[in-house]
Amino acid sequence: MSSVTPRVATAQPSLRRLVAALMAPTLMMIMTMAMFAVAVPVIRLEFGLTADVTSWLLVAYTLPFMMLMPLYGRLGDGLGKRRLLLFGISLFVLGSAMLLVVRSLPMILLARAVQGAGAAGINPLAMAMIVQFAPTEQQGKALGAWNSIGPVAAILGPLVAGAMIDTLGWRSILFPALLIGVITIIVSARLLPHSARKVSSRTLLRTFDWGGVILFNGTIALLVFFTSSRPITGIAPLRDVRLLAAGLLFLAGFVLWARRHRNPFIDLSIFRSRNFSLASICVSIRMLLMGGAHFILPLFVTDLYGLPSAITGSLLMLHAGALLVTMWLGGIIIDRWRSRMQIVIGLGIESLAMLLFVLLPAGAALHWVFAILALHGLGAGLCLAALHLYAMGAVARNRSATAAGLYSMVRFGGSMLGAAIGGVVLYGGIEAHGISAAGYRPAFLFYLVVSVVGAAAALGLSRKMPSPVE
Repeated sequence: MSSVTPRVATAQPSLRRLVAALMAPTLMMIMTMAMFAVAVPVIRLEFGLTADVTSWLLVAYTLPFMMLMPLYGRLGDGLGKRRLLLFGISLFVLGSAMLLVVRSLPMILLARAVQGAGAAGINPLAMAMIVQFAPTEQQGKALGAWNSIGPVAAILGPLVAGAMIDTLGWRSILFPALLIGVITIIVSARLLPHSARKVSSRTLLRTFDWGGVILFNGTIALLVFFTSSRPITGIAPLRDVRLLAAGLLFLAGFVLWARRHRNPFIDLSIFRSRNFSLASICVSIRMLLMGGAHFILPLFVTDLYGLPSAITGSLLMLHAGALLVTMWLGGIIIDRWRSRMQIVIGLGIESLAMLLFVLLPAGAALHWVFAILALHGLGAGLCLAALHLYAMGAVARNRSATAAGLYSMVRFGGSMLGAAIGGVVLYGGIEAHGISAAGYRPAFLFYLVVSVVGAAAALGLSRKMPSPVE
């Protein structure tokens, strides 16, 4: 019988050093995602893909990305957040290397899935480490500073990708991605602090709720396949009742299993907190709109304006720049005012942007597209830090990694649905109206309706953010 002495953090790490270290993997992940978004129209043309199949270039990444977040969160509480974060970063780099060398579409999708499986741990583990080590009064500022690297990466990514794709082809974007990945592993290994481990690795892995993991991930995969079934079964989206029935059966099994298991994979009691549940819904809708914008807009400007990759990259760069401005400001505002109205206003601005896209006439000047997307970025950035704190402040600190995993899963599940459902709606619009402004309008209308639902849901949060649960 082996025994393992848990490693305990002996000193409180410098908050500035911690945030800087956590920025490195976030930079790697988001910059690679942003660069790949610019490549999607080129890959679509190379393989002759329809809109709903094209969306799987993003869904293949976001599906394991979303499904594995709670697993990283739960294991992080027991095995140590630093150890799992380094594992995830290494897996992401492996997926990027695969993507560089494979040539067939199925293998490209597999490489994207490996990337997503590695990236799944970055957000929940980074967020949990900040909540664990940062003083309560500095958490909003720390989360805002950490999140601010996202727009910086999203600014650099499209700019670099656009120039490289136009001159060297889309696979060339993977060389800087791999270089950043290797540097990230070195920086993270040197700077990230160790945290306490509650049990030995062997004990945790032996007693872990792997049945719950299988039932939960089976539910998610089957329901996603149902929403975009054509690439999976060849049947039109939302028509293959076999996938729906199997997904609902897995869901029922998961709920029953979680209620009866002594230490379930996902503790459903976390969702009894109104603030946690509503903040999770709102952040999922925010990411649905973000994922939709990053999927639809590059195709929109390529199809209707004939823009090269470099200009498409500048479009996403502008969106990221707007995000950066209000994301930094949003972290400061929520620490001072602690009000739900910051979230309501942010989602309201996103709703306005989607309404303007719906009303955009055929042949509208390109600068209007840029302006509306920048407006959307301002709204998306304003509400992010507030949503993080409303959610994470509703759970005890000793459950921070578990809660962060669930919250991040719901958050990025929205991004996946934004691409998957958006691709299905876009396919229908193009089938009915051709490649035109009218063909894209149903997709923008879908995003508008969802954004209004998000703003309304934010009104259900407590007026003032309560003190964190200890």
